[in-house]
Amino acid sequence: MKKLNNIIILLLTVFFALSCTKSAEKEAGNKNVPCQRIISTAPSITETLFDLGLGENVVGVTENCHYPEEVKSRTKIGKAFSVSSEAVIALKPDAVFVLSAYSELADKLKAAGLKTVVVEQSTLKGFIDSIDDFGKTCKIGEKAAKFKEKFVPCLKNEVKNSGKKIMILVGRDYESSSIKDAYIVGKDGFLNEIIALSGAENAYQGGMPYPKIQIEGILSLNPDVVIDIITASDLSAEKLEFLKKSWSNLDINAVKNGKVFIKTEDFWSLPGPRFVKIIEEIKNILE
Repeated sequence: MKKLNNIIILLLTVFFALSCTKSAEKEAGNKNVPCQRIISTAPSITETLFDLGLGENVVGVTENCHYPEEVKSRTKIGKAFSVSSEAVIALKPDAVFVLSAYSELADKLKAAGLKTVVVEQSTLKGFIDSIDDFGKTCKIGEKAAKFKEKFVPCLKNEVKNSGKKIMILVGRDYESSSIKDAYIVGKDGFLNEIIALSGAENAYQGGMPYPKIQIEGILSLNPDVVIDIITASDLSAEKLEFLKKSWSNLDINAVKNGKVFIKTEDFWSLPGPRFVKIIEEIKNILE
């Protein structure tokens, strides 16, 4: 019996020793697996990471990241346009994704020794190409390629031009009872591309990216459709009604035909995976 007990003890010792070895090997192996602790510095980046199945690895996001629902439980690192580099460093990430527009932040994080990947998402092509950057960095090339396939046809589809002129506002004086100091979508950026992909024309044909105009400019452009993007999270029903009413006295086709729309969903201002929804909504508006 004593001999049997010794054998059992020996077997248990070997078993636990092997288990500890495998556990140590697994832990060591994880250190070599990229993107185990990811930080996103912009809402469009956050959505892309989650759609690629990397959501569980995201440990930090900005206060402007609201989608998907799971991001609410992630540590906040500041606002998208004012990220705290100290907060980023404190989370000890192994990968930080930064938009190309924020080169100063990227330089600061690189100087701190963090693996910082800069992605270009200001245009639709830029967003689609950025999927390759996520795939390469996080070693999920095959999954990224399949995800990318969903969007490529959007840029290749030929859409019949409806001849309708659309004006999209991305900012204005929201305290004024009339339209004042409005910034509209110009020739640069993903929303201008979306207008064309939806089968419409940009009411503004000048060369400025986001020109600032007043009522006189809006009257001269005379758009058939107006889309007023206001994505403030604290927008009350009363405030929304006030903003809608500010359009009522303008002598333009959009007002005459009831084609003024205020869009409050955040994806309208994000060049991320949900840009397809914007195209669909504009097509429905044009019908």
